[in-house]
Amino acid sequence: MLGFRVRCCGKNSPFKSLGIKLKPNEFNSKTLQITGDPYNTARLVDLKASILKVFKERVLTGRSLDPTLIRDIALGLRAHDEQTPTIIEAITRWIEQKAKLLGNGLSLSSLKQYQRYGRIISEFVTNTYGKDATLDTLKPAVQHELLVYMKGDRKTGHNYAIKTIQFLKAILDYAVAYEWCDRNVLQSVRLNKQRKEVRTLTMNDLETVKNTHFVETTLNEVRDVFLFCCYTGLAYTDVASLSKDYLITVDEIQCILKDRNKSGQQSFVPLFPEAKAILEKYRYHPICRLKGILLPVLSNQKMNKWLKVIGNVAGIKEPLHTHLARKTFTMFAEERGFKLDQTSIMMGHSRTYMTEQHYYKGRRETVIKEFKKIQQNDSQKRAS
Repeated sequence: MLGFRVRCCGKNSPFKSLGIKLKPNEFNSKTLQITGDPYNTARLVDLKASILKVFKERVLTGRSLDPTLIRDIALGLRAHDEQTPTIIEAITRWIEQKAKLLGNGLSLSSLKQYQRYGRIISEFVTNTYGKDATLDTLKPAVQHELLVYMKGDRKTGHNYAIKTIQFLKAILDYAVAYEWCDRNVLQSVRLNKQRKEVRTLTMNDLETVKNTHFVETTLNEVRDVFLFCCYTGLAYTDVASLSKDYLITVDEIQCILKDRNKSGQQSFVPLFPEAKAILEKYRYHPICRLKGILLPVLSNQKMNKWLKVIGNVAGIKEPLHTHLARKTFTMFAEERGFKLDQTSIMMGHSRTYMTEQHYYKGRRETVIKEFKKIQQNDSQKRAS
């Protein structure tokens, strides 16, 4: 495959393929002649003339003689005065473009997460390459450098580091699409996340939390919201925006029908008696009536702060946090006799695989429970 690079002031531009296939003995590098191919020979001659013309123009006007810039101008990919964005500018533009989809395929929580990834990578680029580093500065080794930065300097977990690298990969795809760089240096990167053991509360834990009462009203409200999530499988963002508009009745059974804020996937949850009792408790709560919501939900940060206190007072070994409630729902639904595919529908997952891999924890109790049923049935058959 025939290609070229521009050399200027001791620097080389990245190699650029011309898409011309030929054998080595068919090309004369001095005369730029391709045997039996006058069309591509003329292309090469014109390209060389364009490169020299751009070089002379930039010398006369005192502009930068960066070889990659000269090459791209000669190829018509950019104008003389067009500035290729730096890595940090490319990140900013990508996030700004995503922000235009807010409320129409993109949730606020997802946008905030993109912004967090953007800040992390901007800090990494500034510390490693300098704030004005261009996209062509990045090499395939950036995946190792970023992984070390995340797990070493920032002390993040492995999976969060992998998500950050995947975010940078998306930025580079975006840059290639706008021809700000020639290739995505992370294109062939395949990094595997570590599978964490799913942790949930037990039915005894739920009863303990339920029966733990506090003098402080806020603690009781946080406890009730947490329990409601355990009984419905709703994520924090969904329960925070839950209003009566999402309550429906199907075959005389009251249910929650709501598109998830994170994915837009619809969740359909019958209201168990425990959940209905909590809703009834806050039916006339002043904050709920003022905001038009069903439960008095604090910010996620405050919820998690108070849940640690609640867990310590109740003597629960597993640290309580808002997302634990969603995982606990898989246990609660299984205890009520629901199968995994039915639980997946209630949780708003498009595939059962997602529920099984990240939310469901197999338990010995269900094996014993099923075995006792079999024993009971066998005993009844023998008695009859």
